[in-house]
Amino acid sequence: MTSFFKRVVSWFTDEPQTSNEQPGAGEMLQNMMRSIDNTQEVEYDCAQVYQLLDQYADMVQRGEDAAELMPLVRHHLEMCRACREEYEALMRVLEHQTHETA
Repeated sequence: MTSFFKRVVSWFTDEPQTSNEQPGAGEMLQNMMRSIDNTQEVEYDCAQVYQLLDQYADMVQRGEDAAELMPLVRHHLEMCRACREEYEALMRVLEHQTHETA
């Protein structure tokens, strides 16, 4: 993270974490700054990733290096919790199907 982002985050990180496990303002700001810092010139949005998610998951299932073959999908999955959860659910389904056919 750049020094500017670190400085801004430091303004908010002294805040204690709430007991109900909701992220505090400092943690939310850190996540936002990390996302901004990791933004690339070309990125896929959720709709584009959703259209490619089955292909990406199939590549992973076959043992191919999907992250190298589809780096924009990989990057989006690293940045977007909702799409990452969708991917993880899809992988669980594929694993279940693999075990049923074996």
